Amino acid sequence: MRLTWLAAAIFSMALGVIATEDPFTGNWRLNLAKSSLPPPLPRSQTGRIEVQGESIQIREDVLYEDGKTLHIAVDAKFDGEFYPVTGTPFADSAAYRRPDSRTITGMAKKDGQVVSEETVVLAPDGRSMTVTYTSKREGKPATSVGVFDKE
Repeated sequence: MRLTWLAAAIFSMALGVIATEDPFTGNWRLNLAKSSLPPPLPRSQTGRIEVQGESIQIREDVLYEDGKTLHIAVDAKFDGEFYPVTGTPFADSAAYRRPDSRTITGMAKKDGQVVSEETVVLAPDGRSMTVTYTSKREGKPATSVGVFDKE
């Protein structure tokens, strides 16, 4: 009987570890009403983030008003090294760090030049995240904010 209880306790703990998912992992949808983005605005932007330990996988689909689409993908680690980005003309590599459990910072390069930096902050309830982008528009620094809701 004691062995059965011990086996049940170990099994329950294992399920708890398996069920613990990183708070960034999930499907996300851009909330245009809460965002402050420069034109051209997307009609929709959805994405899937998978975080496992020190690795991050991002898949994004962007649909613009003119019907153009982007299917962006990056697989990286939180080590500040640059990894290939596919599916967008705006960047060809990205680097990420994770200063704490609710924050991810990133930097994108195009042809070896930094084109944008971002800070992603997860809301305390984990149901939304705010992405603050800093880039250059017409040679001047510009900041924009995207709010994403977890689906």
